[in-house]
Amino acid sequence: MKECFKPHAMLHTVFGIGIGMVLSNWLTGFSGQTGLVIGLFVVLTAFMGEFYLAGKKK
Repeated sequence: MKECFKPHAMLHTVFGIGIGMVLSNWLTGFSGQTGLVIGLFVVLTAFMGEFYLAGKKK
């Protein structure tokens, strides 16, 4: 369980949630325009978090 809460693994999970929100909106219109915006924001946040973590390791 500890392995799941490391920052890098957690960002992969967050990215997956964001992709899921975007796809559910595009494929089914599940949550309207708000779902798309929130999904894209979550994906962008996870993507920028990866760069932040990569910069911290050096």
